[in-house]
Amino acid sequence: MPVLGNSLAFLRDTTGFLVGAYREYGPIFRIRMLWVRFTVILGFEAREFLANGGERHLTRHPVFDPVGRQLGASDFALAVSGDTHLELRRLLQIAYSREVASPFVPQFVTAVQSVVRGWKSGAVHEVFESVQELAFEQYCQVMAGESWHPHYRDCRLVTDTNMKVGGRVRPMLLFHWPPYRAARQRVLNLAAASVARQRQHPQPSAHATIIDTLISVRFPDGRPMSDEDIYCYALYGLPGSCSYMGRLIAFMLYEILRRRELKAELVSEADQAFAQGLSNGADVADLRILRSVYHETLRFHPVSQGMPYMAREDFDFNGFHVPSGSMVVLSQLPMLFSEEPFKDPHRFDPARCQEPRNEHRKLGAFNPFGMHQRTCAAMGLVELMALTLVATLLHEVDLEIIPADYQLRRSVQPLPAPDSHFRMRITSRIKPSPTQLDHAPLREEVFLATFPGADQPEIVSVLENAQYQEFHPGNDIVRQGDAADAFYIIASGRVEVLRSNASGQQERVAILSPGDFFGETGLLFGLPRNATVRVLDEAPVRALVLTGKMFQSIVSTSDLLSSELAAVARKRMARDRLRELVRHLSVQKLSTQLGKFCAEAYRPGTRILNQGAEPDRFYILVSGEVEVLQRGDRGEERVVATLSAGDYFGEVGLLNNSPRNASVLASGGEGITAYSCDRVEFEKLVREAGGRNGDLALSLLKRLS
Repeated sequence: MPVLGNSLAFLRDTTGFLVGAYREYGPIFRIRMLWVRFTVILGFEAREFLANGGERHLTRHPVFDPVGRQLGASDFALAVSGDTHLELRRLLQIAYSREVASPFVPQFVTAVQSVVRGWKSGAVHEVFESVQELAFEQYCQVMAGESWHPHYRDCRLVTDTNMKVGGRVRPMLLFHWPPYRAARQRVLNLAAASVARQRQHPQPSAHATIIDTLISVRFPDGRPMSDEDIYCYALYGLPGSCSYMGRLIAFMLYEILRRRELKAELVSEADQAFAQGLSNGADVADLRILRSVYHETLRFHPVSQGMPYMAREDFDFNGFHVPSGSMVVLSQLPMLFSEEPFKDPHRFDPARCQEPRNEHRKLGAFNPFGMHQRTCAAMGLVELMALTLVATLLHEVDLEIIPADYQLRRSVQPLPAPDSHFRMRITSRIKPSPTQLDHAPLREEVFLATFPGADQPEIVSVLENAQYQEFHPGNDIVRQGDAADAFYIIASGRVEVLRSNASGQQERVAILSPGDFFGETGLLFGLPRNATVRVLDEAPVRALVLTGKMFQSIVSTSDLLSSELAAVARKRMARDRLRELVRHLSVQKLSTQLGKFCAEAYRPGTRILNQGAEPDRFYILVSGEVEVLQRGDRGEERVVATLSAGDYFGEVGLLNNSPRNASVLASGGEGITAYSCDRVEFEKLVREAGGRNGDLALSLLKRLS
């Protein structure tokens, strides 16, 4: 259009405009927004351009340096490239990791409840504005361990101004506007006070915050971050929570509230989660239906529209010439609406992000947080906060769209969000009675089935290079006050955790069994060991040991919780156990075979096998302990063996085609985790190991004696 160029079409529906232009013009075209022209490179072609080093033609300094300076950074991660960017990215991935945020889930819940419980029944709230405030409250907890609610308006003004200037929606002169300058200074003073306060208490009284982590991380040459950089990267999460998360959650609520059946499913899932306890990142990961809505919302309503650059030199792409000094935007949007792998991509369908379809994991097309090494470093943090926020809302109150026939309209400044006409009415809910599941699906089964990165080269390399170590009874594995240098996963044996009290006496605070882990806190936050871990006198301990560098590498590249890393490692332990039994089978065959095993969890006291029953499954114990019981002539049962992680049971009846010769009972205080397979898969495993006279069968039959 004259004067306006593509502005109206772009602002009306940015995603639809860019995806439609990609289909009509291909992977490169120019658009004009008032006085600014952009060259846009999109889709799988843009991803390949980045992967093949295309960023060498581009720079982000002119785009993001002004924003970085407003937040205090000397080298802003969004602006720099090359090794400097990669070093900063590694540190930020640790600071913004799910592992750091996981202990703050109860505070996330409380932050939402403290606001929501003040909402009056029947009141109507603008959705986007409301969830922005809730996300802000959550982020302040994990950032600084305190509420910044009295300073919300200042933080919003600083956030919105930087977003609009950085997105070229407003001129850079806005940075000189007196109200903005005053608000910016107050926010920087807040950050400085938080950093100073937490430097005075290097051992966190509760959980280490993002600021604690930024204080503790080190560059490869040993340098710490400057205070100014810490202010910047602590405050950098404010736009992420207010602007990015606010938009994402508003879109999620739009899709949930207009679908009665989906809303009922999600309310039931949230109520069940709160009944069982929503206390950490692993609990939040169990919200499988809500996670599928989250991923489908990211795909269907992408908040990130592209990554802005400036051409540092002339270059050619796809037969077209891009001159130096051009504004260039790389956009992933067409991939999110590709008909391969997304069936009917212009329909909102959470089931596409669930088992068995998992369309969002195919062809690398799902890139809602950017592409290649420009992917957002806080993906896991955003997911954890967003899922907790929505689950708490659905559990606390009943919501309905006002007006009931509202059709989504977007406002783009500079990112798309539902407009101010999207509102919700609040009504109170009657909470269901808490329920307990006697035999719930195993969390590890869900995680290992849905985690797409178990075969990532970084994870495979770290676990293959990790070493088993043996520690003798009575010896200390780590001592309180020592420097943290490794992460431990217990394969066999038990340890006690001892902590010195005020008078210097050591007190036992926990006993850890096979499958448990320790050592992560000191590695993440650069703190001395906060307890002594000693092997109990009963037996040696065998543990898989990851060096501090290995542990931080996995946290930064894969954003795993330490419990999830332990789950992946325990699966490796089970495979190693099979390797000991069947030495001539290849690792590939064993890994394939173990993939046919399913995971199961049993509460203490659960009877897994019954003596006299028909044999149907073979079990490898992953964590916890079981007792093997046999009945005497008078019907009384006695314990004939205790099995722990790496041991197996259920094989005798399968090999001899005879009834179970013993019962197996889950023991201990935490229940057990086991991998099992049915008769068909067990016989296949035996057959591949040389049949009934092969290594596996003979090893298993030793149990008969």
